[in-house]
Amino acid sequence: MNAPKKKPQNRANGSKGSSKNSLGDDRIAILASKSTATEHQRERALEALRLRPHTSYELRCLGLYQAPARIKELRDEFGYDIETQRVTLVDRDGFSHPRAALYCLRGEPEGTA
Repeated sequence: MNAPKKKPQNRANGSKGSSKNSLGDDRIAILASKSTATEHQRERALEALRLRPHTSYELRCLGLYQAPARIKELRDEFGYDIETQRVTLVDRDGFSHPRAALYCLRGEPEGTA
C-alpha cells in the first residue's frame, strides 16, 4: 500500500517559506487588523502611507478615528516626515469635505522601513 503523499508546506498551510504576495504577509496583516489599540492604529497608518498618500477619510475607513492624533504621534514621537496637504473630497454618499487632510510620507527615521 502506498503512503499518502504529504502536502508541500507553504505560507498558506503553516510553513515559513517566502510569500508570493508583493506586499508581504506582515503588511497585509497590519492593514487588515481590526484592533483599535493606539499602537495598532499607528501601525496601520504607517503601512498605508508607505503604499501611497491617504486622506483622513481613507484612514478613517481603516479604523483610525483620530487620524490627526496618530499622524502627530508618528511625527513628534517617532520622527516620521509626513506632509499634510488640504484637499476637497467627496465621500461615497456625495457629501463634499473641503479642507480634508491628505497625508504623504516623505521620509522615515534612520534604521526603519
